[in-house]
Amino acid sequence: MSENDALAEEYAANFAAAVYARDMQNRDALSQFAAELRAQGVRVGGLVQEVLRNEEGRSTGIDIVEIDTGRRIAINRPTKETLDSHSCSLNTSALTESTEALRRAIRENMDLIVLEKFGEQEQKGQGLSDEIFMAIAEEIPLLIAVPEFALDLWQERSGEMGQTLSYDVDAFRQWWATARQR
Repeated sequence: MSENDALAEEYAANFAAAVYARDMQNRDALSQFAAELRAQGVRVGGLVQEVLRNEEGRSTGIDIVEIDTGRRIAINRPTKETLDSHSCSLNTSALTESTEALRRAIRENMDLIVLEKFGEQEQKGQGLSDEIFMAIAEEIPLLIAVPEFALDLWQERSGEMGQTLSYDVDAFRQWWATARQR
């Protein structure tokens, strides 16, 4: 490693975007990674999403799950009307309620915050944006899921300082091996 590479590594921001494609079917990598680290005794906080499905495999909604407590918050329950009109069925009150999990993770200075949420609200600077950038400012390692189409916006908002990872547990492990030492 060159002196410049070592210097860049020393001052690298301690967060990473886990980039996924919109049509990606299996998005369990963040949940798996968080569970793996928790089993090793790492204090992990934050939120992951779980798509709920009916017997036919169709999506019936989305829950946000608090990583540290397991508490579930229903953030999306589409109705026939919202499905027919292709309109958003996000429960913004539930999204607001979920901010407490991130604030708690920051307050308790968790070893890592995992967040599966850089969605439409965060892309507009709303939703969980304040908590995301509060975690970064507090220098708590953050691993955040970012949709591929929003990567440029994420990089602009984060000052292009964090790393960009493929949405893969092995990539998360490699990043964490470095991040936990900072």
